[in-house]
Parts: sequence; C-alpha cells; structure tokens
Amino acid sequence: MELVVKPVGTELFYQVFFEKPMLDEILEGSRINLIKKLVEAFELHLNDIRFNIETPSNNYIHFSKFYGPSFFDVSFGLEEVSALLRGPKDKTMAEDFYGKLFEIFRHNTISRQKMNVQRHLSTEGDSALFLQSLNPHTPDKFHDLLYGRGVIYDLKVSEHELAIHVVIANSLFQEKGLYLSIENDFEPNQYDFKTAFKITNDKHDFILKELNLRIETEA
Repeated sequence: MELVVKPVGTELFYQVFFEKPMLDEILEGSRINLIKKLVEAFELHLNDIRFNIETPSNNYIHFSKFYGPSFFDVSFGLEEVSALLRGPKDKTMAEDFYGKLFEIFRHNTISRQKMNVQRHLSTEGDSALFLQSLNPHTPDKFHDLLYGRGVIYDLKVSEHELAIHVVIANSLFQEKGLYLSIENDFEPNQYDFKTAFKITNDKHDFILKELNLRIETEA
C-alpha cells in the first residue's frame, strides 16, 4: 500500500573521517586561516566559535548558528568533522551548507563519509496498517501487548562501497505518524561530497519508492 506523508521534523547529519590527522591546523597561521574560512563560509561572528583543545580529534573547533528556523551545528576536529542540520528549509540548503564545509577540508584524504537523514512524518493515512504491510508477522504472545511495530533493512551497494541502514517505525513524537531514518556510510570512501550527495539522494528516492512512501514536501 502507498502512504502519503509530510515531514514534521527533519535532521540531517554529515560526518567525515580523515585518513591522516590535519596536524598542520595546530600551527597558529593555519588555525587563523581555517577560522577565516569558517567565518566567511557561514557568516559567523567570532563569538559563535568555541575552541576545545582537550578534544582535538573530533571537536577542536565548534560552532552553531540559527539560519531562520534552521539550526546548524558543527564539530570540526583534526581527525573527523561532523555537522548537524536541523529543520532545513529544503534539499538545496543542505547541499549548500555541507558543500561549503567540504570545501574547507577537501585537500585532505577522506577515508569514510557518512550522510544520514532522520524524519518524523505525519499522515492522514493508516500508519499502523502501512507498517503491518511491511512487517506482517507478530509472535503469538505479543498480540495482547503490541502497540507499535517497525522494520529494519540493511542494504549494500557494492559499486559505491556504500552501506545503507534503513529504519521505519512508529514516531514517538508525532501521533499516528512515522519515524524514518536512512543512514548512508561510504567506507572506504571514494567520492567527493558532491558525488556522494547525488548518490545518496538517488538511493533515498529509490528507498521511498520501494517502501511505497510518498513525501509531499521534501527537505
């Protein structure tokens, strides 16, 4: 059965791991240049930036900022970088923000690249019946206790060295809604951000089609 849904909450997560630590960024001149790039790319004030010398691997520089209703939070380390974008207004915003971030460290070899999307979805359709169509079996002694169900799919796209972990279940925050999580993991990574982003978007559309989910407003 097809179910038409609308996003009521979206979080996008991007993470990269470097083959070797960016040790040059510890030098004062390189660090100042890195800060300039971040300030210019994301229109930051210096007060937006925090330094954490105790966590150089994954959170050497940290900043967060609201862009209208959207919230962007970045942990920039010398061995890995992660970024959360909550409530993006559209897919273009995500591509722009993560693309700008990638340009700052693109000179480093990336060993692993992850792109995840988590959504809470509302629907006027029957979400319980939809989930039952995906996961029809219920253990006999569960029947009297069951109040929700879900399903997990682990996919492997060998040509891209891409593993995809899909979870769809009842939403804990949206009444009669759904929770959908799609985690994309390129390891070993062989792509720049732009190519990986296109691949994950293509696979995202493929997954929705196979699940018979139609999202009215994309983010």
